[in-house]
Amino acid sequence: MRVRIEREVCTGAGDCARAVPEVFVMADDGLAMVHEGGTALGEDASGFTNWAEVPEGKEAAVEQAAAACPGTCIVTEQPEPDPEPEPEPEPEVTGPPPRSSIPRRIAFRLRRLFS
Repeated sequence: MRVRIEREVCTGAGDCARAVPEVFVMADDGLAMVHEGGTALGEDASGFTNWAEVPEGKEAAVEQAAAACPGTCIVTEQPEPDPEPEPEPEPEVTGPPPRSSIPRRIAFRLRRLFS
């Protein structure tokens, strides 16, 4: 899972930073930022922070923080699941083709007819 913040709508309440300090931090301007490994990630031209990977085991806490955010500025994204592998093709049956019993039936009936 990854997360980012739309800083233009952040209210600066700090609930996210208190709830999940491993992911969120309050910047000097009073608005929330995301961080990875103790380094706050920057902001792009659209007003969003860069994406931060959520540490394993913190996904539920980040989801709760996003739901409780008064500015609704926390954006989460789940990775797409890996596509299921295609099933193995059935092995081709090798050997002679199956033989029909029709010629033997015809021969049997002809023998009975002319015997």
